[in-house]
Amino acid sequence: MKLLGKKDKKETIKKIIFCGLDNSGKSSYIAQLRNQNFPLHPTTGVERAQYEVFGFPILLWDFGGQTKLRESYFDKTHFFDGTNLLFYLIDIQDEARFNESLSYFENLLNIFTEKPLILVLFHKVDPDIAKSQKVLNDIELLKNRLKAPLKKFEPFYFSTTIFDYSTILVPFSFALSKLLPFTEVLNSYISNFLQQHQLTCVLLLDKSGGIINQIAGSTKEDKTYLQYAQITGTNLTQLFESYQKEKMIPPEISIKLKEESKKDSPAGIIIFEQISILDRHYYLTILTKAISKLDTLKETLPEFIIGLAKTIEMSY
Repeated sequence: MKLLGKKDKKETIKKIIFCGLDNSGKSSYIAQLRNQNFPLHPTTGVERAQYEVFGFPILLWDFGGQTKLRESYFDKTHFFDGTNLLFYLIDIQDEARFNESLSYFENLLNIFTEKPLILVLFHKVDPDIAKSQKVLNDIELLKNRLKAPLKKFEPFYFSTTIFDYSTILVPFSFALSKLLPFTEVLNSYISNFLQQHQLTCVLLLDKSGGIINQIAGSTKEDKTYLQYAQITGTNLTQLFESYQKEKMIPPEISIKLKEESKKDSPAGIIIFEQISILDRHYYLTILTKAISKLDTLKETLPEFIIGLAKTIEMSY
């Protein structure tokens, strides 16, 4: 579905910086976001990369974490001017450097004259250690030690690993929802549609699979189904983008979810739709367990997509 026309908009660049010690995983995290290969060498200065969401330019700054580089930043505090968001990565597997990392973080916080949004990522919480009591204890210890340095800020904490793409996307998507100026309108529009059709969850993704908006029902089961929708939506987005590169028309996709105890009837349906606005693509993932309302959902979906496209276009 394509919406024509374009509004003039003064672009305001959002500045996001990534900091942490050397080998904390900053560059690999950014590479995952941009669907690029992992860097084979450490960042030797400050590297910048462009990212765009809903027509808003976002500039990612990757600050190398070697000791000499870290020391040089405090003589170039203008590097941090205009920061909207700070990602600070702590390698959860490098306990020997916790003190060093916390000290650097505290010194960074003293640079800011304005308060950026702050996300602390406990990184390298790989699947094989994610439930380790030692790791869980270390995370709580670090949170407690960060209370004093962060008392003037509103921090958010996430556990991440490059071996689980969703843990990379979720913090970044959360950050975007805080930065983009029209997210409340978008959230309200999608939430009303979810409630109207008793949907389990709805996700809106950009072309890289980043979750721009996600809403789920209130039950624990709904949260579990949301994870299925995230995995499905991310993978289908990559598939559709591949079709676009080859100038092929993407297929219509509807997926039935089945449980062992419900082999004769689907436990849920996933509907996946591409939304094209100007030259940009967005992807809608809808999961519903209300099978009896599926026909009504399909009848009203085109109108919903038109409204969603108009809401997105308002940001341009």
